[in-house]
Amino acid sequence: MRERDPFAVARTALAAYAAAGRFGWGHPLVATSLANELGLSPTPVREALAHLAGEGIIEHRPGRGYFAPSPTAADIVGLYELHRQLLLWSAASGVRPDAPPMEAPADEVLRIESVFDQLPDRGGNSAVFEAYRRVRLQLRPIRRIEVLLQNAGLDSVLRIECLRGEWRWEDLEELLDEYHEGRIALSAALEKVMRQST
Repeated sequence: MRERDPFAVARTALAAYAAAGRFGWGHPLVATSLANELGLSPTPVREALAHLAGEGIIEHRPGRGYFAPSPTAADIVGLYELHRQLLLWSAASGVRPDAPPMEAPADEVLRIESVFDQLPDRGGNSAVFEAYRRVRLQLRPIRRIEVLLQNAGLDSVLRIECLRGEWRWEDLEELLDEYHEGRIALSAALEKVMRQST
């Protein structure tokens, strides 16, 4: 029987918790409590917390420890502006998406991500793709709140998918702007709802 890697178990579980917004807005993340919950020793949990903080998925406050993300409206705006720019850089490469069609995820957030993932994944620029991946992970708990507010922008994303499938890059920028401006307009409401989750 193969032994599980405690660090990988901790990292996977904690990343999933953060993505689901389970930790609440800005809550302290106590390694010993999380280790007990996961049935692990505190060491791999601390290592996983450090790794996730390095990826920007959780926050590290020197001298105070690790905390759940606590994005302000300005942080949300910044993340969406960066997301838009990374997608535009990818779309500008003009690389045709040659991936075979995949079954669309039922989860609305994962559906949105799967559409956007095709742009940087096919752009051929590994630095842009890695930056995009990090921003996507930081946006996931924010997108979960958008779904709760029944305003995740799925209609715009599905129109983007159609344009991408038809190679209509000239219209793509306009739709990307429309989608991201809609997200940015929600930033104050998103912060308010996320703060209430504490």
